[in-house]
Amino acid sequence: MRLLAPIAAVAILIIIPIVGVSAGLEPFFGIVVPYVAVLVFVVGFSLKVLGWSRVPVPFRIPTTCGQQKSLPWIKHSKIENPTTTGGLLIRMFLEVFLFRSLFRNTRVDYATEGPRISYTSNQVLWLAGLAFHYSFLVIALRHLRFFFAQVPLPIQMLEGLDGFLQIGAPLMYITDLVIIGAVSYLFIRRVVFPQVKYISLAAD
Repeated sequence: MRLLAPIAAVAILIIIPIVGVSAGLEPFFGIVVPYVAVLVFVVGFSLKVLGWSRVPVPFRIPTTCGQQKSLPWIKHSKIENPTTTGGLLIRMFLEVFLFRSLFRNTRVDYATEGPRISYTSNQVLWLAGLAFHYSFLVIALRHLRFFFAQVPLPIQMLEGLDGFLQIGAPLMYITDLVIIGAVSYLFIRRVVFPQVKYISLAAD
């Protein structure tokens, strides 16, 4: 039942422009709606980040997992638990652009022999998340061509690189295939795994 509401919402969002364009409202759905959508996204995202920055933190929450700097004879994890600006920048870069913490994802399961818990490495979620976000970024950058009278050269190059597998028509982009595969895995994971399904909301 929780799946029906978001699926119905997506279906309605698809039907509205189809009906509108059929009624002769092409300028509204082709010009006004895209600019308003981008404006709402940028303003909403900025307000959300500002809201997060104003939330009080009553106690310090450690987010590092490596050995902190202490005694000289104890090996210090300079990237996992940085004490310098350089180490901090490296750790932030790896987290933001490569989802480094998610790469260490482990799956808890019962061992094949005996009533023991086993932890196995599971990087499929990391790969799907990375593929989804980078494909989404490339698709968003490609769509900037609709906002320029003369498409900038970097966007043309990105579009050409993304569509270099094109044979005939219609145009096939690599990121379109990758994002469909990544989203399908993430969706199936939400539905199939009981633990993830239990904590999933309609917005997820």
